[in-house]
Amino acid sequence: HVITVNAGEDVAMKILSFSQQESRAICVLSASGSISNVTLRQPNSSGGTLTYEGRFEILSLTGSFMPTDNGIVKSRSGGMSVSLAGPDGRVLGGGLAGLLVAASPVQVVLGSFVPGHHQEQTPKKQRIGHTTPVMPAVVSPAPA
Repeated sequence: HVITVNAGEDVAMKILSFSQQESRAICVLSASGSISNVTLRQPNSSGGTLTYEGRFEILSLTGSFMPTDNGIVKSRSGGMSVSLAGPDGRVLGGGLAGLLVAASPVQVVLGSFVPGHHQEQTPKKQRIGHTTPVMPAVVSPAPA
């Protein structure tokens, strides 16, 4: 799946709302575009998060969301991580803890699958071809 997030929209919310349309698990494979505002989990900061404002190019966006159903409430579990490059070339990143606002159109590539269903792979039959025996070469020592 490919989704486009318009400038000013929250990329994370758009991905999450896409994941809630179906009862499928999704994984974020890649993204391209720029970000104007991001809140990251930073355990060393007060409050545990840091918000950055400016223009940042997406280097990497990955994550996954799995549907969970405890019989009473249906929800999603998962999260995302992002790496961004600032205008000076410095890289920042971490686990997403809030907003991820698009500064330009952002294209996100997602994969989806039905969780809990897997298909056993049958071992492939080994191809036995015609082989020609290789005889070792006899090397005589060079005269001194």
